[in-house]
This record gives sequence, structure tokens and C-alpha cells, in this order.
Amino acid sequence: MTTLLVLGNINQFTFANSILAANAKAEEMFDQALTNIFVVHSRDSYAKLKSNEDWVDYIEANEVSRELFVDKIVEITAEEASIKKFVDYVEFILKGISNSSNLIVDLTNGTSLQKNLLSIASYILDIKNQYLIDVSKLFELTKERGFLPINILLSSYTPVPDSTRLDSIAYLNLSEMIRYRKIIEAHTNKYVAIDPDSSDKEFFKDNLGHSIQLKLQGDQSKDNAIYRIAASSISASVEDLIRLLVSKFILADTPDGVDRRTFGQKLKIIQAKIEKDAPSDFDVEFFSKFNDFILYLRNSSTHKGKLLTDLEKFKAELSVKMAFPFIEFYTDIVHPLLSSGELSKEPKYMKKLSYAEIKPGETLYYGLDGDDTGKILEELFLACSDESSFRKLSKDVANAISRIAKFVTDQLGKNAIVFEAGDDLLFKGNLQEEMLLEIQAMYSQLTPGLTCSIGYGRSFQEVYLALKLAKTQPGKNAIVGIKLC
Repeated sequence: MTTLLVLGNINQFTFANSILAANAKAEEMFDQALTNIFVVHSRDSYAKLKSNEDWVDYIEANEVSRELFVDKIVEITAEEASIKKFVDYVEFILKGISNSSNLIVDLTNGTSLQKNLLSIASYILDIKNQYLIDVSKLFELTKERGFLPINILLSSYTPVPDSTRLDSIAYLNLSEMIRYRKIIEAHTNKYVAIDPDSSDKEFFKDNLGHSIQLKLQGDQSKDNAIYRIAASSISASVEDLIRLLVSKFILADTPDGVDRRTFGQKLKIIQAKIEKDAPSDFDVEFFSKFNDFILYLRNSSTHKGKLLTDLEKFKAELSVKMAFPFIEFYTDIVHPLLSSGELSKEPKYMKKLSYAEIKPGETLYYGLDGDDTGKILEELFLACSDESSFRKLSKDVANAISRIAKFVTDQLGKNAIVFEAGDDLLFKGNLQEEMLLEIQAMYSQLTPGLTCSIGYGRSFQEVYLALKLAKTQPGKNAIVGIKLC
């Protein structure tokens, strides 16, 4: 069996010429003429070819029977419903032919939109035999128009460039990156949904994309070491997901801080919680073994020596591939279980966190927010007649926050700043109260005597509540630390 998939055309000459060219090509390649011809028509092409069937007489004179044709009208547009109808029809055709059948796709006819969609479908389905009549070559061979001789048509019937060769451009498999990009986007949205305030969307998304680029680069270069780099890179996103889950749901039970725990310890914390609260039909054994496998794969592919054998390369590549089902498992299955478990927790009570309770070296979160900036801005709107006062206030506040941020990084390191915008600052570390007072003094000195409030705690939830409480103090300009227990 040899099947042709072709688009309709309002020009009967071009349509008939492409049918005969495809038939001649089938005989040349497969020693067999066409046995099925599936035509995807627009309403216009179907009506035009139906109204004048001289083309039928011409193809039958060249031993191609009209009985071989199966016509289908599909108005192809950019709308999803139209594309789905087209895809369904192509799927119907492919399911109806045997695995041993030969298939030719003709791209001579149709509108640009129709050709584009058919070409993309052929690429996705890995249909190799795509052809079209090369008009430039045709015009070199003959000045005739209308129905043309088969020898001329066959000589100008040219294979379409293999689109899978695009995958080898530079060092990326472009089509793979497009597919992965959609997967990464979906996983990132689920990751952010766990905790929009504490998640790092750009890091999570960009790191997954970078890791896949490295993996595909390894596929191209056959450099085993690149797979290990990709495995190490992608593990950072995986660990950040686990950190986020532990921080959101279980940090109150681990006051020494989640950042000090290893990846394996964090998994055990979550596992213990799930095993305690999960419904009876939850497969705890699978959960345990899946965690153990991912942990072993991650450790064995990122903590090895310089020598990378083919086995180690295989494990590193598998580690990259398994990161995606692992992320899916934790966002789609584990996270909902933890969320439902939160409903059964005893209510937390807010208490003041004194400096005597803070251990040396313990990591706290600090939030700083300018007091009454909005109120001062309102007064400027009512009292000022030019822009200079607005510009000065904006410049003073921005300069104060920038100088305080530099002071913080000098004291706590370059990674201490978590968020910096407007008159807000969020940072982590361990500062004595004297330094917090010094920060407040800096803010006042660098602005026209404005004040700021500071809240601190062991988690984002605690620092948020602490800052809110600080701003309710009389006169504001307060420093408040809280703990939830």
C-alpha cells in the first residue's frame, strides 16, 4: 500500500500535476503506484475541483483512478477547534493504514496556513517523505502551463528539507526545548502555587531550562561530563521544591531552621509527616522507595570523583530525566496531602521572640518597611505644585534602602538580601538589637527624618506577622520579633 496525503487547490492544473508527480515518485521509490489518496480540502478548493473535473480526465488518462480519492473538508484556521479537527483527521488516516504502508505527504497545494500546519504535523509524526513541485525548477524545464508531462513533473518534484535537522542547530535540540519549555512552565506554576511569597519562580524555572539545555548539549557532544553538570544543576530546583514544602508546612516543628538540613533529611521530615497523617489507601511503601531511589540517584550522580564511566553517565542522565516525575509527584500528590494535613493541626499562638531565645548563628528573617510613606506621599499630592519634592522623596528613600542593604551585606554576606524594592527590605541572618537600632537611625538620617519598622522571626510567616505588629505600635518606628507555637 502507498498512501498520499495532499491538500486541495482551487487551481485544477496544479492539483492534478501534484497527484501525478506523487504517483510517479511512489513508483520510483516503492515500485508501486498510489493506492490511497487522502485530500484535505477547504470549501473553496472542494467546490472548484468539483465544478470542473477536467483534471479527473487527465489523471485517469495517466492511470490514476478517481476512485482512489477520499475527500475531507476541513476549514483550517488558527482556532483550536479547527486545528483539533485537522489533527483528528490525520490521526484517522494514520490509524487506517498498516505499519508496512508507505506514506507521502505533498506540500504543493493549499494556502500558506494549510501547508504550515501539514508540515508541522508531518514533522511531529516523523513522516519522512514530504515532497512538493519546485516551481523554479519547473519553469527552468518548461515554459508550458496547465497539465504537464509526467517526466517534467517528476524532475521538478523535490523533497522538502528534513525539518528534524533543525534539532542539530548549534548545540540544542530545538524541538525538545520547546516541548520541555511547556513542561517546565506547568511545573513552575504548581511550584509557585505552593507558596507564592516564599517561592523563587525565576530561579526554579530558569534552572530547569538551563539543566535541560546542558542535557541536550551532552546528547549532541557525547561528553559524559556534561550529564553530571546537568544532574547537579537540576538538583538545585528539586531541592528548592523540597525546601519550600518543609518551610511552609513543617518548619514550626524544626526551629533550628530548614536550611541546615540535608536534602535527605528534608525528605525524611516530609515522609514522616505523610506516613503519620496520610489516608489508609496511600501507598507508603512506594513513597519510601521512590524517595530512596531519587536520593541515591541524586547523591551518586553529583558526589562522585572526576572519572565518569558510561554507567555514571547513564545515572546522571537518568537523574535529570527523573527530576520531572519527582517534581510532579511532590506538587500533585504530596503537596495536597500536606495541605489537607494543615487543617488538622492545632492552632498556633503568637508570642514575642526575645533575643535570649535566639541561638548564636541561628538564621532569622528580618523585614523592614518605611513608616507612613503612603501618607507622606498623599500630603505631597495635596501641597506640592512641582515635581521636585516627589523626586527628592523617591531618591532619598531609594538611597536609604540601598545604603541599608549594603550595610546588611557587609555584616551578613552578599546572599543576605532576599527582597529589596521601594521602601521595603527583607533579609536573613543574625543581627543583635543594637544593629537593628543602627539601621533605623540610618533610615532616618538618609531621609527627611522618616522612620521605619522592623519585624523578625524564624519563618516568612513569622516575620510577616512581626512586621505587621511592629507597624501597629504607637508612633511606629518599632522593632518586634515573634514566634508561632
